Amino acid sequence: MHVNPFLSDLAIVLAVAAVTSLAARLVRQPTILGYLLAGLIVGPYIPIPIFVDPERVHTMAEFGVILVMFAIGLEFRLARLIRVLPTAGLTGLVQMTALFWAGYAVGDLVGWGNIPSLFLGAGIAISSTMVVSKVFEQIPPTPDVRELVLGVLVVQDVVAILLIAVMTGIARGGGLSGAELASTLSGLGALLGAFVIGGMLIVPRLIRVVVRMAQPEILVVVSVGLCFAMALVAAALGYSVALGAFIAGVLVAESGEGAEVEHRIQSMRDIFAAVFFVSIGMSVNPGSALDNLPLALLLFVVIVVMQFLSITIAGVLTGNNVRRAIKASLALGQIGEFGFILAGIATANGVVGPELQSVLVTVAILTAFTTPIAVRLGQRVALAIDHLTPTRVQQLLSLYESWLQRLRTRKDGRRAQIVRAIRVLALDAAGILVILAVTITWLPVLAQWLAVTISLDERLAGWAVGAIALLLCAPLLVGLIRNAVVLSRLVADSVLPEGREPVAAERGAAHVLGAMIYLAVLAGVGFPTVAVLQPVTGELYGAVLLGVAFVVTGVYLWRSAGAFETELASGAERVASALARQAAGGEAYQVESEAPVLPGLAGTTAMQVTAGGPAAGRSLAELGLRKSTGANVIAIQRAAGTVVLPRGDERLEVGDLLAVAGSSESVALARLTIEGDRS
Repeated sequence: MHVNPFLSDLAIVLAVAAVTSLAARLVRQPTILGYLLAGLIVGPYIPIPIFVDPERVHTMAEFGVILVMFAIGLEFRLARLIRVLPTAGLTGLVQMTALFWAGYAVGDLVGWGNIPSLFLGAGIAISSTMVVSKVFEQIPPTPDVRELVLGVLVVQDVVAILLIAVMTGIARGGGLSGAELASTLSGLGALLGAFVIGGMLIVPRLIRVVVRMAQPEILVVVSVGLCFAMALVAAALGYSVALGAFIAGVLVAESGEGAEVEHRIQSMRDIFAAVFFVSIGMSVNPGSALDNLPLALLLFVVIVVMQFLSITIAGVLTGNNVRRAIKASLALGQIGEFGFILAGIATANGVVGPELQSVLVTVAILTAFTTPIAVRLGQRVALAIDHLTPTRVQQLLSLYESWLQRLRTRKDGRRAQIVRAIRVLALDAAGILVILAVTITWLPVLAQWLAVTISLDERLAGWAVGAIALLLCAPLLVGLIRNAVVLSRLVADSVLPEGREPVAAERGAAHVLGAMIYLAVLAGVGFPTVAVLQPVTGELYGAVLLGVAFVVTGVYLWRSAGAFETELASGAERVASALARQAAGGEAYQVESEAPVLPGLAGTTAMQVTAGGPAAGRSLAELGLRKSTGANVIAIQRAAGTVVLPRGDERLEVGDLLAVAGSSESVALARLTIEGDRS
């Protein structure tokens, strides 16, 4: 009896994947590792008598790509993107551009050339949604960490789609010329506009009608049919099928029924996603992987370190406490499905060799293996780093988080001015990037044209083109600097009182906050600039300048924080005096009573240590109050006297009144730690 070869290949792939994925789960590793191992077993490079046809499996793997991207689109809502942008937008932008630059720099260092290095940078810039979701199932994070991680992943998904479209155009054009890049981006914009505008008028309504029919099988057929149809249209227009599938998922999600559709197709998605990862494993030659192991290990270290630094720094600058930012950076320290998709595009178009796929798979295995370990150690890592952080920095970051949270909750005209300044600043930065990238990319052509037109030496013509570009950038650069100053002033003024002259502590608070905003602007503009300029110039001067700017700004901020620390101590003395007056006056302690506000800073909330409570008899260090909650104890009032800005080794006694400062979220966690659950 003749057996259909597709059927036999699918049966072998799923049977082997079932065994290897089960083995991976038994050793508490992501199932993706099991699927990749299954690919090695059934692939052509290991002499195990279990073989499948790579071309047929690759065809079935296309279904996995389409369904995975469709499912990612189902989880994406435009409203959700807008909601996460204030906290996750800058973090995701800095993280992706930093990893893209690092990957390109490594590729260039080992002599891969421009296009392969571009794909290497793009391949490691996006974290793995699948790995993160599986790890969070095994090791549930706290809600605040989950929110930040998922917000960064949403931003990454949007950028990944753009990367897939742009890199597809580069792969098919075989270069990074300005004309090809402009054509790719304009075509992508037209496609997205047509899909979104046309699709928003039809798809959400259609899905809601189907849901009202209460026929689950029809919902599955309509949704999946739409997914594959839009994938086919995108492929016909010269883009990846992943782009069309993602847009289909977004349109279905806008119907409000995305969760229902995702639930219905989950089993189908999981099956073909497994086939997709098996096909990736099949493409890896163990001999080639061994030859490229030094490069893979270098990339592994680069990814872990750069993910940690970029997400921690950007997360703190966007108002997250250090603990939250560190845990998020450890959870996102891997690469995954987008890197494989990009590598497949590059390999299929012949612009890179098989070593890219081999390196990315090796790195994916290493990072997928270390991510669960890193997440489990997240609290210890955060505590260790917090222990090494100078006191003035700890206090500054805690209060900075509180400042930004207060600013986000404001609804007055000042907040609208800040939002407007950020938008204009972003437009200025984007304009400068476009002018520089286009000029550098087309410099030889423009210089030759100018030399012929006005009979000028070609070298002088090149300098003339550069001068013209700088002149075009000058107004935008002036606007960028001006808006950075305006933004810094607006944010800093938000901590100053209205209707009276600010005191020294308030001016110090505004000064330090302004410096932190400068640092955030530097990160948000500097990292994308370096990521754009590095591939088109091949020089490291952009990264060097960015590093110098960070060091100079950091030194300035350190000195400002030192001066502010003195003012903070003075403010803490005033808070302690208020607590002492309350205790001396015999006033009844109110759970929600607010101690006097520290000038220019967030309000300090009074909390009391009670008999039998979790804080009685323990020191602040033993409680890990600031490390675990992000809140600061400004002062302690007790019978023996007042303690201002406690170091952490003071042992708390029953009856102590604590003045706690921080964001509302941090203060709520601190209350549970000090007073326990009073419900």
